[in-house]
Amino acid sequence: MLALGAQFVTSTTPSQERKDAAELYASASSQSLRISSYLSSASLGSIQAMVLFVHFLVNNNHASDAWAFSVSPHASLLEKQQRRKIWQAVLLQDTSLAVLFSLPPSATHTDVSVEGALDDSSSIAQIDPTDTAYIQSSWALANLVPETICSPRSLGMPVCTTARHKFKLIADFRAVHKSFPDVFKSLDPDNIEAMAKANERVVFQSLFLTNNYFHNLMLAYAFDSPDAPANIHATLDAAHDAITAFFLFFTHFEIEARAWWELNHRAFLEALCIGHVLKKVNGVRLERAKADIKRMSQIMQGMEDIEVARERTRALGEFLV
Repeated sequence: MLALGAQFVTSTTPSQERKDAAELYASASSQSLRISSYLSSASLGSIQAMVLFVHFLVNNNHASDAWAFSVSPHASLLEKQQRRKIWQAVLLQDTSLAVLFSLPPSATHTDVSVEGALDDSSSIAQIDPTDTAYIQSSWALANLVPETICSPRSLGMPVCTTARHKFKLIADFRAVHKSFPDVFKSLDPDNIEAMAKANERVVFQSLFLTNNYFHNLMLAYAFDSPDAPANIHATLDAAHDAITAFFLFFTHFEIEARAWWELNHRAFLEALCIGHVLKKVNGVRLERAKADIKRMSQIMQGMEDIEVARERTRALGEFLV
């Protein structure tokens, strides 16, 4: 927790010193895990620490290390609510990284229903119902993505084998989105601004969930095969909604947006997807697509001190030539 907190500290301390402090805390955490011999007999505490450590690695631009470090505990999901929550954290984390790297998910099935994701009187559900809704919405999406998106992409297999298959997959995604509370569906700038003034936490949840959902929908639409061709217009629409969520997040929470590697990387992939189909559209969609790429390039240019950001800026610039 100290390592994660150090990444978001805003002070006059030089950024390198803050980075060194965060890595020192993370190193101490890693050493503690080794001492506890977590590889031979994992405990709830060690798995909780590993989930947090993976999150630190992702934010520290070591996402591939994070994916390799993540685990899948073999335990009864109904034994304890705490064990269930840890399983949720591991599955959500693993699914997100599997999508980003086109790698196989550690798990594709779970016997915990969306409705049963939170059901005890001591849970956070008793404190803030919106947190419950966010967890259940994220869980609903995570139940769909591993087997339909992650597994086929990691194996180089078609995401959809027929037009009917693709129609059903899109319908499944739409059903998941329909189940989200209205508070998590808005991309209206004025509405988001008003929400940010009233409850920043809800805006964090809404924009992150929205970006995650439309990113996966974009992948479903973009997949191309002879029997299930890509839907270019729908791909651009989904990519635009996904990257718009990132832009809104960046507008209201720039410091957090810069520190949140996963959100940054997804937005870059969305801009790349837009760029690759840019020449296949015209009119309003073309202008909107160019505007999205330009905005993402501008954000990347503001991170010129990072070599990865410079490379990404050059890559996006090629689409606008």
